[in-house]
Amino acid sequence: MKKTELPHLPIALVTSDKDNDLLQVLTDCFTGVLCYPTVTAALDAIATGADARALMLLADGYPETPTAIGEGEAARIAALGLRSYIEYPTAVPALGIDGYADTALMGYARAVVTAPEAMGLDMHSILYIHGAKYIKRNNTVGDFAAIATVAGYDTAILGLSDCEAHTLLAPMGNVLWVATKLSQFVRARYAPYQRFRAFWKGVLSWLLDTPVPQPSWTPAVTPSYGKDEPLRPDAYREAVKKNSNWYLSSGILAAADGSQGIYEGFGSGNRFDALGRQKMSRLLRADCNGESIGALALASHLLKDARYGEVALASMRWLLCESLLSGGDRADPRSAQYGLLSWHNGAYDQYYGDDNAKAILGLLLAAAALKTDEFDARILRAILANFRTTGARGFRGARLMAAELEGRGWRAFYEATPVNYSAHFEAIPWACYLWAYARTGYRPLLERTKIGIRLMMAAYERTVDPGISDKANEWRWTNGMQQERAKMILPLAWLVRIEPTTEHFSWLDRIIGDLAAYIDPQTGALADRFGDPCEGRGLYGPFTENAQYGKHESPVIQQNGDPCSDSLYTASFAMMALLEAEKAVEAMGDRERAMRYGAHRRALCDYHVRIQQKSSVHKEFDGVWFRGFDFEKWETYGSDGDAGWGIWCVETGWSQAWISAALSLSAMGSSIWEYTETTTVGAHIAAAVREMLDEEIRNEGIKKEI
Repeated sequence: MKKTELPHLPIALVTSDKDNDLLQVLTDCFTGVLCYPTVTAALDAIATGADARALMLLADGYPETPTAIGEGEAARIAALGLRSYIEYPTAVPALGIDGYADTALMGYARAVVTAPEAMGLDMHSILYIHGAKYIKRNNTVGDFAAIATVAGYDTAILGLSDCEAHTLLAPMGNVLWVATKLSQFVRARYAPYQRFRAFWKGVLSWLLDTPVPQPSWTPAVTPSYGKDEPLRPDAYREAVKKNSNWYLSSGILAAADGSQGIYEGFGSGNRFDALGRQKMSRLLRADCNGESIGALALASHLLKDARYGEVALASMRWLLCESLLSGGDRADPRSAQYGLLSWHNGAYDQYYGDDNAKAILGLLLAAAALKTDEFDARILRAILANFRTTGARGFRGARLMAAELEGRGWRAFYEATPVNYSAHFEAIPWACYLWAYARTGYRPLLERTKIGIRLMMAAYERTVDPGISDKANEWRWTNGMQQERAKMILPLAWLVRIEPTTEHFSWLDRIIGDLAAYIDPQTGALADRFGDPCEGRGLYGPFTENAQYGKHESPVIQQNGDPCSDSLYTASFAMMALLEAEKAVEAMGDRERAMRYGAHRRALCDYHVRIQQKSSVHKEFDGVWFRGFDFEKWETYGSDGDAGWGIWCVETGWSQAWISAALSLSAMGSSIWEYTETTTVGAHIAAAVREMLDEEIRNEGIKKEI
């Protein structure tokens, strides 16, 4: 549209910041928008004939300094009869602005619409104003929008009656009082986009007392492709390259060469600061490091770029040879902790089996991509360290503590008989044991794992009716049912490779079918689902009270049917697992299943290529995948109440690493199983079993089943 064809907007903005988001958007979308550096300059111009029927005072001093208005300026505004929008102001009794004191940070609070007609939005619609510092003023009848901590996805489903609410936006005579700086909405990535368009239309229409068209703008961080945009032929390689470059350029490496490890990522929820920036978690986690090392090494192979491989090798050497994550008690053969990998550098005494297993898979990929056997003995030791703390029925449980391990000894755990129907915690360790069995022939790895898988699948089939796949009375879902299914696919796929029985195929079909039932046919998104909340089997379900929001881990949705995918807990693992399933049945000569599983895998891969984020403004997010994505709004959006790791989080492991690795292996036409066939871990099995399990085995007695 030509500038002369744009609608006219006779409003004067007061700001000395020529790059202010609101100023830029309004001047792009309308004619007649005026800008002045001070209130006095604006009022002088209006008094002498400038075409402005309303005034917008923007918070240039935010967050340190509220917007100050002198008594004389206030009197002139009142005398001119100007409707005014004033952000983050000091008290101005002459304009009726009073009745508040003190400030607060948003934390997990969100904006909630309380005047739907004025705002052109549904009652209790939710808007995110990330991390905002706001002036506290108790919410009252007549306010346009409130600030409150509420449960909900698109709307505050429980209302505001039971929570503390403060005013965000309120008309006070001719003044529209604003508790914070809303005019940074582009750079601070306030969301969702369409709702904020309606929000600004409501504000501008109130100021001019006449309907105003919705403004539009390009968000500062956007998906790489439109919802229906065709992918370029080399799209998978491009996505891997962008994500790998992000690792090298975002500051996520503790040292530029990778020699000090890789940080955890960027938090969400209450991890935003007042300018909408996300705080980086500088924890050094074994899982995030191992997974990222694998992804970078694969990228080096796929893209023929030595930089990624050099960082991967340096980080691998740090993790396995230099860091306390694998050193200390974990390097002492006399310790029950021997061979394990610590959770992170602030919790050396805690061991999650699933986190160890994810690190192991990444390290296996890295060893193959870098063509090194330097670490094979240590990786095998990590597998057996987890295995010897796995019970006789194949279950290990969520977390083991060092004190308990040392007090009871590893054999007490090996001989125990716990049952834990949680695929989130059990499935990936099982996959590691099956992989190790196929490479070493050490039969207890297979037998113990088969017991656990059989019990897990029997519990699923007892309580999950076909077609009602959110019910699982015996399965313990963590943040949702889909993540449990996504993780269960991997050991089932590898069990089919080892023992291609009718029963094992049926298990694989069942779990993939129940998971894929929620792949959106238009976009390829894997919709998140949680189990029946009446069952009481969920560890971290949706919020049932406003006060719970932000207090514990949670799904990215509030109700089943909310159009959000989870790339942290679910879709990332589903991509990789579906690839393994596809390749497993293909190797068995089952073309029909391979095509079916492959279609699901391609849908998820294509979707993630499309939603990979791009930004010239926020380089720290150029090439990442955030946790949640709304596949109807086609933007990063969802319920951000997870304690620290909500919708906008960026985790190096779990999400970035497995999405990138799945795309790399898909582009290569390979899989983890096939790609790691050249491993030499089998050469170390006799010594490792003797050292770690007190068993004597002869190399010639070990059947190789690669």
